[in-house]
Amino acid sequence: MKILFTAPRFHTNQHYAVKALLKAGHEVAFFALRQGGSEEYSALTPLVLGYSPMFNFLCKLLRKENSYNFIHRFAFPPIWRFWREMRAFRPSVVIVRDPNTAYGLLSLIAAKVLGAKVIFYTQGPKYRRMGIVERLTKSLFLALFGAQWITPVLGELGPDTTTLKRMHYVPFVIEPGVPPEKKVWFAGGVVNIMTVGKFEPRKNHVLLLRAVRELVRAFPLRLTIVGECTTAAHREELERVQQCIKALQLEKTVTIKLNLSFSAVQELYATHDLFVLPSRDEPAAVSILEAAANSLPVICSDSNGTKCYIEEGQNGYIFRSDDLQDLVAKMHLIIQDRSRLVEMGRRSYQLVLERHMPERYKRALMEIIMKME
Repeated sequence: MKILFTAPRFHTNQHYAVKALLKAGHEVAFFALRQGGSEEYSALTPLVLGYSPMFNFLCKLLRKENSYNFIHRFAFPPIWRFWREMRAFRPSVVIVRDPNTAYGLLSLIAAKVLGAKVIFYTQGPKYRRMGIVERLTKSLFLALFGAQWITPVLGELGPDTTTLKRMHYVPFVIEPGVPPEKKVWFAGGVVNIMTVGKFEPRKNHVLLLRAVRELVRAFPLRLTIVGECTTAAHREELERVQQCIKALQLEKTVTIKLNLSFSAVQELYATHDLFVLPSRDEPAAVSILEAAANSLPVICSDSNGTKCYIEEGQNGYIFRSDDLQDLVAKMHLIIQDRSRLVEMGRRSYQLVLERHMPERYKRALMEIIMKME
């Protein structure tokens, strides 16, 4: 089967899914608008189309060159080149990231003209509160393109939440890393904590630093911050984080590592004991799954879509977004008992084997495609 992904960029959270499809013998292509700061191309190199000159002109005219939201919503590639590449590949199935964007709509139209099946891919929750108008609009949109819909975010199951008939929960997948019995725990005699995130205010590095400052008084700790710093805005936030480290006198406790490759980050997980993702309004962080695959207990905020990958009290905890004391309390619960920390790491690894192996993505996708026959 010839499967095409279209998306703004080839995010590393797609790496293992694409790899699984290729391993199963499918022909896979990925058409992206741009290249991100850290991407993994060992399984597949995406075709980066770039932005249309027309779109670049509109950006300059409207002074939106630095507006992420505007670019994400309205960017589109050179239309003739996009169409030429689509015709050359002739996909059987097109998986369209964010179909309500300009690039998404262009991909949907091209797919239907070529007679390909269409699958929407977003990172909104499968189960959520949904009004009648929203439900009807989305159902009609799906029906218009004869599409199915996948998301890696489960959402909240409850009396006030609902979903769409054609919407499917397909979690992120990953290959297992270092199992708990092969890890070197507590290197240097301390609990080694790790976090990953671009240097942006919503990633809440400062909140985590304040939590570490409170806990380091009672427990020997080290913190490693792994972050992308490739823009002026990133550099400004990095400076703020560095100033905070100095103000809190954490220079000997905190290490910052910048712009690491995908493989280097994966190796780093294996040398740490606990993963904390302090960010707020995180649609679907894959980093907690990467940490779990290397036998780390994980902590994230309640505004992270992939909090559904955590069994609270078993392989980690969920804290209230932006709540310093709740974050400190959840970290304390894990750090205070090293044998329990190891057991929680063991459960993280087990959950990866049970729920997040790459084969699951391939199987789920094939089942969805079969429904479209």
